[in-house]
Amino acid sequence: MSKRVKKELKEEHWKGLGVSDGVVVGRVLRVHSGTQQVYRAKLDEMDMRREVRRLRAAVRLSRRQLLAIRTRAEKELGVAHSYIFDAHLLMLEDNKLIGEIEEFILKERANAEWAVKVVGDKLLAVYAAIKDDYLRERGSDIEDVTQRILVALSGGHPSYKNLIEDAVLVAEDLLPSTVAELDYTKVRGMAMDNGGWTSHTAIIARGLGIPAVVGLRDLSRRARTGDPIIVDADKGAVVLHPSARTTDFYRSQKISQESRTSVAAEKFHGPVRTLDGVDVRLRANIELPAEFVGVAKFGAEGVGLYRSEFLLSQRGPMPSEEEQCEAYKEVARIGGDAGATVRLFDLGGEKISGAFGDAERNPALGLRAIRFSLRWEKVLRLQARSILRAAAFGKLSIVLPMISDLTDVRRARSIIEEERVKLESEGKRAGTVKVGAMIEVPSAVFVADKIAREVDFFSLGTNDLVQYLLAVDRGNDDVAEWFRSLHPAVLQSIKRTLDAARDAEIPAVVCGEMAATPAYAVILLGLGATDFSMTASSLPRVRQTVSQIKYEDAREIAEKSLECATADDVEELVRERLGAKWPQLFPAQSLPAKKSKV
Repeated sequence: MSKRVKKELKEEHWKGLGVSDGVVVGRVLRVHSGTQQVYRAKLDEMDMRREVRRLRAAVRLSRRQLLAIRTRAEKELGVAHSYIFDAHLLMLEDNKLIGEIEEFILKERANAEWAVKVVGDKLLAVYAAIKDDYLRERGSDIEDVTQRILVALSGGHPSYKNLIEDAVLVAEDLLPSTVAELDYTKVRGMAMDNGGWTSHTAIIARGLGIPAVVGLRDLSRRARTGDPIIVDADKGAVVLHPSARTTDFYRSQKISQESRTSVAAEKFHGPVRTLDGVDVRLRANIELPAEFVGVAKFGAEGVGLYRSEFLLSQRGPMPSEEEQCEAYKEVARIGGDAGATVRLFDLGGEKISGAFGDAERNPALGLRAIRFSLRWEKVLRLQARSILRAAAFGKLSIVLPMISDLTDVRRARSIIEEERVKLESEGKRAGTVKVGAMIEVPSAVFVADKIAREVDFFSLGTNDLVQYLLAVDRGNDDVAEWFRSLHPAVLQSIKRTLDAARDAEIPAVVCGEMAATPAYAVILLGLGATDFSMTASSLPRVRQTVSQIKYEDAREIAEKSLECATADDVEELVRERLGAKWPQLFPAQSLPAKKSKV
């Protein structure tokens, strides 16, 4: 018996996606989604209208509950987070959604619970089929609202356990309102089986500064409330039943990291300089309102990348010119004197609810990003006008996503210039904007020298660049072993792009997860990158690293990396050189882990 218990409590390591940085040592608190068991009942003719009234009463109760949650979220998390629940309230007020449920009750003579479940499941199926991560994860809104209505139909209100002092929430997934109703003062971390970077749980975790790892698959089935657990969101790792030695190591790491981060966040703002005098600019990537506050908090030098697709999810299929203009003014304000770069909508036909054609079988290789905007010029023209008008009130640039050919650059720039002239002819103010190209597909790398002559800057999108170079879907767990940021082809492509920008004397901003990872940032610096953009909360770690190394040392390691034949070779070199040269910055567990055999 004792041997069995010992085996069950053996240290277990889990790998997922870190969505909110930090390390926490705590104890598991399993939280269930609260899914209601629903059964079908056949109604008599005289009961159907009564059932519709019962549904409407439940909707009203749900609305009152959500208003209270939104108020609490606004008070304790800030206005930027309360918008999450506006979407839920809109669903409860959506005559189409509620009307469809009522219609099902009347047509099928079904009880309200069954009608809510059937209609909700149908909508969830639609969202699950969407290939875009952000829009697909909005399915949690549907689930949240339907579960709340089901609880309200029973006359109740969701209830949650009192949290232990060092609680690490473990669940399959957390619905947004569940997260919002928890005691934030006791939540130390989150570890979810499901979810992604843009899930509401991730958004709130980042806003609260709570370390969170998602995509852990079956962790919730293995963990029990009270189990010791470690969440290392910096590396996307979770350790269940950690040994005393592992726990002591992480506690020392946590204290050391908190001390370094605190000093870095307070001491440095704006540019940072290497020990041998090379200046490096650190900017912020933003998309969601919850991320805006981090730009100033962590001392970012402007906004290196604003992902404008968020506007579509917030304001319907296509926000108006005025709505877009106001949003870009706010981004310009946040960017300040250093400015902000707005990426044109990186979307495909399936992301606009079918308004522009049928969904594609392979959107990643289809009518996406700049191709979509050039095909549907009215989208590009509307966005260009909005950005140009906002640029009259602040410093803004435009970056063209997924450029694969110089022709696309010329066409887009021509349209932007036409809209600038048109605005002036209409007597409207239009600011001056620089136009850059996203380098994120192989063809752009090979003609980077040509593209560099006709744009004002490069934005090097490392996430998609790795994906397209290696033909690996970065969101597919089944091929995760093949997604290698330090693959020689990736490093060669980055070097080629940076050299093209240098020769053309234009800036090149490196975006994506590579820029936000200190070990990778050293290699990028050695390849010639001196302008980085990343999630704001990652800035202190990268700033601390860059300020304590020499550029020449980084260059030497990067040049050696370029000589390697495989990703394994590069990773081994990086582990060895960085760990030996800067052990205080790169303890073993902060460096690229050895890949298991595939």
